[in-house]
Amino acid sequence: MRFGWLSWVCCFVLGLALYVGNPKLVEDAENRWLDTLFQRRGPAVADSRIVIIGIDQETMSWAARPMFAWGPLYAELASGIAQASASVLLLDLIFSPTSEVVLRDHIRTVAAELAEEVSPRLLRAIGFDKPFRAALIELVKSGTRLVLGFAWEHGQPVFSDPSLLHIARRENTGYYNIATSRDGVTRSLELFSTTNNGERVSAVAVVAASTLATISANLAENPMQQINFRGPRNSFVVLSLKSVIESFRAGEKLHEKIAGKIVLVGFTGITDFKATPYSFMPGVEVHASVVDNLLNQRFIARVERKYEILTIAAVVVLLLFFSLRFRVVSVIVGLLCAAVWVGVSLQGFDTYYLPAVRPLLLLLLFVITTGLIAYRSIYVDRRRVRQIFSRYVSDSVLHQVLASDDRDFMTGKRRRLCIMIADIRGFTTFSEKRDAHEVVKFLNAYFSVITEIVMRHGGVVDKFLGDGLLAFFNAPVEDADYADKALNAAREIDKYSKTPEFRQISHGVDLKVGIALHVGDSVFGNIGSRRKTEFTVIGDTVNTCSRMESLNKEFNTSIIVSGQLTALVRQQVDWHFLGRRSLRGRAAEIELYSLFDQEKKDGQKDT
Repeated sequence: MRFGWLSWVCCFVLGLALYVGNPKLVEDAENRWLDTLFQRRGPAVADSRIVIIGIDQETMSWAARPMFAWGPLYAELASGIAQASASVLLLDLIFSPTSEVVLRDHIRTVAAELAEEVSPRLLRAIGFDKPFRAALIELVKSGTRLVLGFAWEHGQPVFSDPSLLHIARRENTGYYNIATSRDGVTRSLELFSTTNNGERVSAVAVVAASTLATISANLAENPMQQINFRGPRNSFVVLSLKSVIESFRAGEKLHEKIAGKIVLVGFTGITDFKATPYSFMPGVEVHASVVDNLLNQRFIARVERKYEILTIAAVVVLLLFFSLRFRVVSVIVGLLCAAVWVGVSLQGFDTYYLPAVRPLLLLLLFVITTGLIAYRSIYVDRRRVRQIFSRYVSDSVLHQVLASDDRDFMTGKRRRLCIMIADIRGFTTFSEKRDAHEVVKFLNAYFSVITEIVMRHGGVVDKFLGDGLLAFFNAPVEDADYADKALNAAREIDKYSKTPEFRQISHGVDLKVGIALHVGDSVFGNIGSRRKTEFTVIGDTVNTCSRMESLNKEFNTSIIVSGQLTALVRQQVDWHFLGRRSLRGRAAEIELYSLFDQEKKDGQKDT
């Protein structure tokens, strides 16, 4: 009992640590399980209203210029997007005006060294961003929404080029930061945040998606959302910036590919890659995944922790209830519950995410605890049963007892039993003429033989009463042939009492053994005190059998049985009816029989 309570306390403490302590190993395992769910599900259909224009390695080689000089290329892109009637242009790019400033300073320095004059008009004309800015202005005028990103640092937005805010208004900007888990994998994104002065800002994907969809108010209350990635890299339509600009130059408007859609521009080549549950993918595709989830309201809805805890608590309580009486069954049920939990987590994914690692660990902890308690209980129980019954029954019966889950007979049970009482006639005279050593030696030899006989026939040797033996059949394990086995045991004891071996241990004294068999309802169990207990049988059947045995002398028989036994014996027996008798303590008469062949051997006269 103490071991059980200590085990449950340890189980509870460890379970509490799993949910409250949030161990890193458990969190990492939970993240890996989420990744496994994504990979098992495989690619899903992405929203066709989202198009990515990627700056890939081919575009970098084709441009043949440093990035700060890409203004004219961006201008061509913006003009073409406006003509193609895109709904949104999201630029996942960092723009820095310092390149032109550095260029002008460099020209002034070189001119000063050469003592050459540089006109202010020439300096104003130098730059790569003017065409781009002009194109962005025309883009906004055309009705396409321009969305720009900023870095989110220490609770404040940081714009790479604040001057662009004159073109794209402040409400058309959002942060492009992509967070990662402790293992470096991107699985979720915070859609909203608050600046140090209390201003609410949005992720750049939220700003873009709000053009085509209404953002749910619930997202503002729960800004951290699990991204429902549509698949590995290139799950969305991805166009190369090179091919797009070449198409615009060729007079193609790409209306069918861009019109009315959200266009995201970002690097898809060798930079800005993020680890996701599927694989590494460009950061711009992560933003596209968030836009997709916002447009279709399909973020992975994680089952709330409180419901997870309540469910697992209900399961544990149910299993605890089972474990009170059926410990082995509760272990099996616990494993089945774990399998069902995994199945629900697998099948329900893409609609909701049911965490599995913590619940499985808790269920495993419960199963192990229950298993240990069950093993210890079974071990202790079997050891106790073995210690008790090895003295009373044969090894075969003991194995049946150990294999059975029924232990009610230990605390008391009522069942129809066959009682056997064997007594030596003339033993008092015999013992008075022998010293104590010889008497004890004789009894030990005699009881050793008849005990083996009783046990071999499936009986329980209850106790020795002086020179008498009390045994019973059909317990602790029920036996359909108990009446026949009891009769066979009586015959074998009677046969032994007439052998030279028996005469030898009795030193040639003519001792006779009288045996009685009677069937009736009896109570058996482990009876006694804390200091001494015995597995024994009590009841009127025992008293009746004892009085029957005393009639052997009167009838000059060795074996006397009741009518209740003869009615149950299946083997063919020549019974000899001795008559009906009223025994002391019984109102009704009882039919008495002996064995015809046994009577002949005893030389009994017919009565």
